[in-house]
Amino acid sequence: MFGGRLSQGQLIAAIGAVALLVAMFLPWIGVSGPSLPSGVNLPPGVPSGVTGGGSTSDNIWQGSTLDVYLLITAVVALLPALMALTDAAEEFSFVSAATFLFGVVGAILVIAFLTVDFPDGADRKYGAFIGLAAALVIAFGGFRAMQEEVAGEI
Repeated sequence: MFGGRLSQGQLIAAIGAVALLVAMFLPWIGVSGPSLPSGVNLPPGVPSGVTGGGSTSDNIWQGSTLDVYLLITAVVALLPALMALTDAAEEFSFVSAATFLFGVVGAILVIAFLTVDFPDGADRKYGAFIGLAAALVIAFGGFRAMQEEVAGEI
C-alpha cells in the first residue's frame, strides 16, 4: 500500500469482497411448491405464489444471520483498497491477517449453511455457491497479502 498501491493479495481480496457483496443479493435459497390442478380456487387471503406452483427465491439477507458476518468480512477485505483510494499513508499489518481469518471462517460458515443449516425442502441457488467462492477468494487474497508483507520485511 505504499504510495496508494495495492499488493496483489490485497487486490485479490478486494475483488473477492466485491463478488461477495454482489452474491449476497443473488438468490441463495429457492423454494418451489407443487402446482395446483386447474380449476382449484384459492381461499381469499392466500397469496397465489405460495401454493400456486410458483417458486420463491431468497437471498442471504432474508432469514439468516450469516449476512452480518459476510458483510463484515467484505468490509475488512475492502479496507486496504479503501485506504489506498484515500491515500492513507499508514499501513495496518493486521488487516491481511484479519482478511485471511475472516475469509476462512466465512467459507466455513457458508459450507455449514449449505450442508447442515440449510432449510429442509429448499433448493440451493447459484448465489450461495458464488458467495462460497468469493469467501475462498477473500481468504486466498488475505493469505497472499500476508506472504507479501513477510517477503517485504526480509
